[in-house]
Amino acid sequence: MSLTGKTKAGSYKDLLQMNNSNSGVDTTPRAVVDGEGTTSSISISDDNLYIRPNNDNGTNLIRTMDLAGYDIFSVDSTNSLVKAGAGQHIVNTQIKDFCITSVNSQPSSANTWTALSSIGSARFVAAVELGTGSTPDTSLTISTTANNVVQAMWYVPLNITIDSCNVWFGADDASGDTVKFSVMQYAVDSANGTTSGDLSSGSEVCVSPSTVVGFGYEQAHYQALTVSSSRVDAGQVIVACVHQNGTNADITVNMQLVYHLR
Repeated sequence: MSLTGKTKAGSYKDLLQMNNSNSGVDTTPRAVVDGEGTTSSISISDDNLYIRPNNDNGTNLIRTMDLAGYDIFSVDSTNSLVKAGAGQHIVNTQIKDFCITSVNSQPSSANTWTALSSIGSARFVAAVELGTGSTPDTSLTISTTANNVVQAMWYVPLNITIDSCNVWFGADDASGDTVKFSVMQYAVDSANGTTSGDLSSGSEVCVSPSTVVGFGYEQAHYQALTVSSSRVDAGQVIVACVHQNGTNADITVNMQLVYHLR
């Protein structure tokens, strides 16, 4: 819009200004308002620019696009996210890997939850098992297995939000088993006393939407887990688990947990 030919009375509402007694921009951030005093989402000073919604949070508080109109940067105040790139990925997206390999001869027990390693492809000396229930046990007391339990634990140092979890697995024998997966979060005793490392107050954060029938070593299988509880606070421990209804084959599992810091 041009102001050419416009009167003050016919255009003042469209003019942006700040209320500072005709002193202009100074060291104090002040809201930018229109000619009739309606406050915008922008506040400025000589050194600062603030953007804050006045009425409602939204998924595009800030939005930057290229010439073709594709988003390259956006701020989502509804979900407290910053996204970037053509795919609008969360800028602090991280990936945590969990795995076991078939050379571990695991899972070694039918219908039992077995922990995956959180440390690369390192081999367990002995399986870390978390019960035979519909979900893994909600607690774990270390007896003589601290070296194995530590390998299964991912201690979360910062608050995170889980975005997705996917897994590939394959068997080492022609006959397979029915498989499912679970990712648990636990409180952990870190006091370095007699119960240090024990896990408690477990809850499921990712779960298989269905079981997967393994057909042996002729094919690899993929599954996207359902995120059932996305927020994990700093100081919690995450343990990823696999469950097989038999021991026809040992399996290699490659799980990726996608998350961002919050």
